[in-house]
Amino acid sequence: MAKKLNEILFNQIAQFHEFNLYLPTRTIYFGGLGTTNEDDADTVNCRTVAQFIKNLHILSANNSKYISVLLNSPGGSWEDGIACYDLMKQIKPKIAIIGLGKLYSMGSVLFQAGDKRLIYPNTTMMIHDGTDGYMGDAKSFENWAKNSKYVREVMYKIYYSHMKQKKSKIALKDIEDMCSHDRVFTATEAVQWGLADEII
Repeated sequence: MAKKLNEILFNQIAQFHEFNLYLPTRTIYFGGLGTTNEDDADTVNCRTVAQFIKNLHILSANNSKYISVLLNSPGGSWEDGIACYDLMKQIKPKIAIIGLGKLYSMGSVLFQAGDKRLIYPNTTMMIHDGTDGYMGDAKSFENWAKNSKYVREVMYKIYYSHMKQKKSKIALKDIEDMCSHDRVFTATEAVQWGLADEII
């Protein structure tokens, strides 16, 4: 009887893998690390973020235990990604984010939300200003350009809040200069610059 109950429980838990969540270890997979086969499973978009937010809410019901996030992403949408970032900074449970493979663009911003930021030794991180695609009339273009400037300032401040702890003399202007082009970091460099806490 006990064996049958364990089998039923295991099957129920295994179903959560379809949603990039593993309940026994309180781990969320972000970045094509789960069982989904979609081509955009590793990008930050409305679909991956919606599932990520649902998983955060499931695990945050128990606020006394760490949540682990395995992150491997080439980046994606700022608007979708910053929703994840804000939520991770607000929920009560502490979050350990483990970076592996690639942490590019919005993926590197999400990584900064962790209370612990751990990185595998062969992981690559990349920061930059991102890309803009404006549409519409001149007034719309002006408004989107203004919003783009605001977004970049928020992003610089997120990086700065961590980097200044390791590089006390760094200024926001230095980070702006770094982000004017793709700036690539090895795992060791990410720790040296304060963009990660330690190498696993």
